[in-house]
Amino acid sequence: MDLLGQQPSVDIHAHPGRFHRDNTGLDQRVLEMVQGGLSAAFFCVSTDRAVIRRDRQSGRIRAQRQFEAGESYRDTYARFAVLDPWFDKGRLLPVLSPADILDAKRTRRPGAILAAEGADFLEERIERVQEAHERGIRSIQLVHYNINAVADIQTEEPSHHGLTPFGARVIREMNRLGLIVDVAHATEQVTRDVVDLTTRPIMLSHTALRRTPRKYTRFIYADHARLIASTGGVIGVWPAGRGGLERWARRFRQLADLVGPEHLAVGTDMDGLRNTAFDNYGELPDLAAALLAAGFSKSEAAGILGKNFMRMFLEVAEGA
Repeated sequence: MDLLGQQPSVDIHAHPGRFHRDNTGLDQRVLEMVQGGLSAAFFCVSTDRAVIRRDRQSGRIRAQRQFEAGESYRDTYARFAVLDPWFDKGRLLPVLSPADILDAKRTRRPGAILAAEGADFLEERIERVQEAHERGIRSIQLVHYNINAVADIQTEEPSHHGLTPFGARVIREMNRLGLIVDVAHATEQVTRDVVDLTTRPIMLSHTALRRTPRKYTRFIYADHARLIASTGGVIGVWPAGRGGLERWARRFRQLADLVGPEHLAVGTDMDGLRNTAFDNYGELPDLAAALLAAGFSKSEAAGILGKNFMRMFLEVAEGA
């Protein structure tokens, strides 16, 4: 089996070319996607980008101020608009359905799945969930580095102690519309609340397994991972920290041994995360080889590279 030649491959969390900030490298990333055989990537806009900064004392990324009225909403859609010329010229294919990813694979035109990293832009207006869907967004990550009106985050002390009533409305509306619920950055309790409520599979787009307890970590523990799998969802394994492809492949192996390889996907956080394991989509075939070397079968590796996400995306979209 040609792992990348026969089926779509997807990166379920990325900021290609820093389009969401200074847009310094999108040409190169799109070229790499073609060269490496990546069918589609999530193009994520951080909806709290205006208010977060790295704290000098703690080293953590934290919200430094409150939003101005309408600030997150305006900024979020302004960043997505950067991609419009790419769609107009046909250099990127906007992905609105699983079928579009198959088209991207067939035509070798990289697909872009629009994703909001944080529900801050909703500004407690439930009708904006439908607006997001109408404007091409296909996934909303509930939180990022700002505790918003929807839920708590992993990297701060909890404020809501779970999903808020408004957050519950957001989940129901996303299920209705066929939007993918992403619980990355959310606490385990938030994830548990979402699992109790959702009628569709959910995903956690970029993380890895941690064995020993640590405060404010972006990693997850065994019970947290099992919650995602219980919905039929997927966990995007990221290449954070030091180490090469072998270490990244071991992270996939650790989670696969816990929840099964059918619940894993690739979540690089490309151009949002500094990492040493993977910084060029042209090297995607090397990741495929590393997965095989880590003991995954060809079928399992193909699932991780894209088939598992495609299954989940179909279940979410068809339920709408």
